[in-house]
Amino acid sequence: MAELLLDPNIRFWVVLPIVCITFFVGIIRHYVSILLQSDKKVDLQQVADSQALMRSRLLRENGKYLPKESYVMRKYYFNDKDKGFFMTQKRQGNVKNPMTDPSMMTDMLKGNVTNILPMIMIGGWINWTFSGFITSKFN
Repeated sequence: MAELLLDPNIRFWVVLPIVCITFFVGIIRHYVSILLQSDKKVDLQQVADSQALMRSRLLRENGKYLPKESYVMRKYYFNDKDKGFFMTQKRQGNVKNPMTDPSMMTDMLKGNVTNILPMIMIGGWINWTFSGFITSKFN
């Protein structure tokens, strides 16, 4: 099998700049995406429901560490057939279609542009800067 050697000059003058520039462009892309984020509308009822689901999941997973009376009392609060939280709080899930909400479509477009545009620029820069380098030699 042929041995693959990387010339130290190529490693220093080609690979290292590509890695550094890709890293710094990733950091810049992260902060640009934070700047372009739109404020999400938070529904108080949705937050309360998700917190109740999280509490019930934690009770289910860690109930073995509680005393039996405490576990039964908490389980009764969530799952009683007459007065339990999940039996009395019946709500329909509000699933929004992103195709009907222009703000969701705009957010998706912003995310795609902040991912695609830097990659196109880095690819063009690598092609322009390092054209003419010979990286391999075949006998």
